[in-house]
Amino acid sequence: MIIEIRSHGGFGGIIAAPPRRIDTDAQPAALARDLCAAFGPDALARMAATPCPDCADRMRYAITVTDQAGPHSVTLSEGQMPPAMLDLIDSL
Repeated sequence: MIIEIRSHGGFGGIIAAPPRRIDTDAQPAALARDLCAAFGPDALARMAATPCPDCADRMRYAITVTDQAGPHSVTLSEGQMPPAMLDLIDSL
């Protein structure tokens, strides 16, 4: 699985992180397993369905996951993502 993440938005003056591209096949097995679970198309769809009424000035993440079924893209606000997911993104 290939995971591509681009961040944008948030309060003025916050610098977004550079785009990231992660190949899960090149990661240690435990990290690859965590990444596949966190960024799987079903997990991303569940997060995208989460209401986020206070997300106007929050960071947004454009995430594209390419797996055997093809590319899947979603844009999520940090308010739609669990803290563990945000920590995982920050660690990449």
